[in-house]
Amino acid sequence: MSFSTSFFNKAVLLTAVLFAANLWGCARNKTEGFAVLPEHGATPQKVATTGQPGPAGIGDFLIAVLPVENLSGTNAPLEEIENYIGAGLVKKGFRVLDKNRLEQFRKKHRMRNTGGVNSTLSEALLEETGVDAVLITSLEAYQEAGPPLISLITRLVASGSRPEIIWMDSVGLSGDESPGFLDLKRIRKSSELIKKVVGVLTDSLAAGFVPGIPGGDGRNLSRPQPRSGRLGNLLSPGQWFERQYMPYDYFRSPLVDPGSQYSIAVIPMLNLSPRKNAGVIAQLHYVRELVNMTDFDVFEPGMVREGLLKIRANMPQGPSLAETDLITGEYLLGADLVLTGRVFDYQGASREPKVDFSMQIIEKKSRQIVFGARAFRRGTDGVYFFDLGREYTAHNLLRKLSRATVRLLVNPSRS
Repeated sequence: MSFSTSFFNKAVLLTAVLFAANLWGCARNKTEGFAVLPEHGATPQKVATTGQPGPAGIGDFLIAVLPVENLSGTNAPLEEIENYIGAGLVKKGFRVLDKNRLEQFRKKHRMRNTGGVNSTLSEALLEETGVDAVLITSLEAYQEAGPPLISLITRLVASGSRPEIIWMDSVGLSGDESPGFLDLKRIRKSSELIKKVVGVLTDSLAAGFVPGIPGGDGRNLSRPQPRSGRLGNLLSPGQWFERQYMPYDYFRSPLVDPGSQYSIAVIPMLNLSPRKNAGVIAQLHYVRELVNMTDFDVFEPGMVREGLLKIRANMPQGPSLAETDLITGEYLLGADLVLTGRVFDYQGASREPKVDFSMQIIEKKSRQIVFGARAFRRGTDGVYFFDLGREYTAHNLLRKLSRATVRLLVNPSRS
C-alpha cells in the first residue's frame, strides 16, 4: 500500500512539474501574432511573434508588416498573404509588431496607402512603436485557377527620419511552371502557391540580413552589398543566357559615371497599356534592380510619392523638365538622377505573357537624358522545344528586362 501511494505521489509531482514548465514556456513566448490560414478561407490560427532563434541580430530586429498593396487589378486574399508573410518572418526568428498595435497606429496617422512610407510616418513608427524596419509588400499579379499564378514584390525599409531600403526582392510563379514527371509537381491550389512564394521571399530576407555597424541611433541596420558583379568583365553562364533580354535599342551618355554614387528617384512610369497599375509595377522592378545591382542611393517609393503629391504633378505625358527640376531640387528630394518611362504593353494573365516598355534617366545638373532604352519580349521568344527557356509570368519578363538595362547603365563593357 505504501509502495503504490509513493508511486502515485511521484507521478503527481512529475505531472505538476511538466505542467508548470509548459506554462512557463507559453508565458515566455505568448504574444498576439498573425493569423495563419492553412487553406484559402479556413479558420485562422494564432502564432506567436517570437519564433525560433535565427542568425545573429535577427531576434533583436522588430518588423512592422504592412497590409499587402493590391496592384493586380483583381480580387485577391490579401489578408491571407499578409498572414503567411508574418508567420514566415516569425519562423525565421524575426520579431513582428502586433497587428492590432499597427492598426491603431495607422488609424491615428490616417495611413491609407500601404505601398510605401514617407519620412513623417517612418519617424513616427520608430518613436511610437519601436520598430526597426517596415516590410512593404505589393501584389503584382494574382490568378486563383487555371493555373494559379502569383507575383509579389517585397522590400524592407528602415524606420526613422530617412527611410532607406535595406533589402528588396520579388518572386513570380505559375502553378504549371515546373510540373515535373506526369505533372506530379504541378501546383493546383492557390494557397499552396502563396506559401511557396512567401517561403522564397522570407528565405531571401533571412539570407540577406546583415546586422551591420551600429548607426547613430544605436540600431544595427545595414544594406547588403550590391550583387552587380562589377569586379571583372567575365559573365556567368546565367548572365550569358540573359543576354537575350538586352534592350533592342538603347542610348548611354558619357555624362554618367559608373563609379559615382548617385542618388536616384524612380517615379511611376506612364501607363499606356490596358493593364491597371503597370506603371507602378515597372517602377518597383527598377527600384529592386537598382537596390540590388548598384551602389546608388535609391529613394523609397513612398518618399517619391509624397514629393509628387507636394508639387501636384499630373504628368499626363510623363514628367516635364520643370517637374524634373522640382523633383531634383534640394527642398524636395534632391536626387541626382530621375528614372521614368512608358509602359506600352503588359500582359500577364494569358498563356503568353508580354512586356513592352521604354525608360530614360535624366541627370540633374545637365538636365539631359543620360540613359535610355526600349525593351520588348514575349514569354515564348527563343523557345523551340520542350518549353526550355519559356517564361510563364510577365513578372519574370519585366524583372529580366529591367535587370539587363540596369546592367548596361552600371557596366556597359559587360553588355
